[in-house]
Amino acid sequence: MYSFRSRIRFSECGADGRLTLTSLLNYFQDCSTFQSEDLGIGIKPLRERGTLWVVNSWQIDMIRLPELGEEVETGTIPYEIKGFFGKRNFFMKDQAGEYLAKADSLWTYISTETGSPERIPGDILTGYRLEPRLEMEYQGRKIAVPGNDGEKCERIPVTEHLLDANHHVNNGKYVEVAASLVPETSAAKRIRVEYRKQAFLGESFFPRIFRANDRITVTLSDEQNNPYTVVEFSL
Repeated sequence: MYSFRSRIRFSECGADGRLTLTSLLNYFQDCSTFQSEDLGIGIKPLRERGTLWVVNSWQIDMIRLPELGEEVETGTIPYEIKGFFGKRNFFMKDQAGEYLAKADSLWTYISTETGSPERIPGDILTGYRLEPRLEMEYQGRKIAVPGNDGEKCERIPVTEHLLDANHHVNNGKYVEVAASLVPETSAAKRIRVEYRKQAFLGESFFPRIFRANDRITVTLSDEQNNPYTVVEFSL
């Protein structure tokens, strides 16, 4: 397990004074990045090899979103690495050690030259200490889109502020865009995200919103309705 401690900042909170869903996701992404950097197998060493990790899916279960100024511990647990894939849990706890959120994620190790998966090399396999996965209700990676009659939204161009150091749309930005289309998702108890293809500068999202019972599903697709990402909010 790897973890770091922090305090919830004003810039990370929504109008209710609590950590936003996208800020929570950013904490988790930063945590895994910190671990990889501390192990010497972070962004720069991977870039020199011509490789990077790409996230395939997230499941984030929220128990309670922390408030402004609250001290928290954010941690990650790599629990399975084989072939092209790595699986990680994440968590956030309060000062008393109580869980605020738990998450599961699937990652693929790919070549930046070909965009194809590569077998994970031995030094990376041994670099991460694997531990038992967290106890939580695991939902799986695939998200079913409920029908073809979703509410169409205005086109959203992919601009530079959505990109990360790998020059594609940052994982958290997809969730931020999807959440901005449906304000009531700020009360979500669970988020699932399935990334189907990468989006780059100059492309556009053509969003659709699907509502079914206590779930809201948002697709961010290209002009041919092929999803870049599917985001499911459980209320």
